[in-house]
Amino acid sequence: MLPFRSFIANLLVAFSSQRLIATQNSSKTIEELEKKNLILSLAIKKSQTVAEENENLRKALAFKEDKKIDIVGVEIASFDPSAWRRLAIINAGKDKGLRDGMFAVDSEGFLVGKIVEVKNNFARLMLVDDPEFSLAVYIGKDALGMLSGGLDAVKIQYIDMNDNVNLNDIVWFKMPLISYPIYIGRVRKINENKNGLFLDVEVKLFSQNPLLKKIFIIK
Repeated sequence: MLPFRSFIANLLVAFSSQRLIATQNSSKTIEELEKKNLILSLAIKKSQTVAEENENLRKALAFKEDKKIDIVGVEIASFDPSAWRRLAIINAGKDKGLRDGMFAVDSEGFLVGKIVEVKNNFARLMLVDDPEFSLAVYIGKDALGMLSGGLDAVKIQYIDMNDNVNLNDIVWFKMPLISYPIYIGRVRKINENKNGLFLDVEVKLFSQNPLLKKIFIIK
């Protein structure tokens, strides 16, 4: 019986060793497959990002050619960490001919914000929904008011009660020396002001991408 038991023991040890080797090989194979899958996923994501950037550049070029204007493409390097401000740092400044007061648009030509500070190689951009942003704008054909930014809502003040303003009317403004309008958004809500003289108009912005990176400065 002893030789038989020894044979069985050796057989079990050999089987266990083979099983351990198989398990290790299987784990290694799974790990390699997971790495390949990760690399493939990153490659696909990179390809999608490049395709998206190319599409945005194509739209911006079409906007530039259609409107016959000079624009410079920049990137948003960072955002202000403040919880109540909407400011961004862009990677261009005086080195690209930027100045205070220049307006920024996205690849569709929709207003993103305006430059409020310029240094040699970077600038600070105030986004439309910043609480301190303000701009004289039109609603529809000719209703004139003052657009004010806000984290909760972007609104237009000083719209007369008699002005013909309706939901979904286009909000826009016109730059000096440029004949075409720059679109901002649509009218989302209309309320009577407490003083009874003006309407409170809430705006839904066209450019609302929180991950917006590439923008264009109108020179």
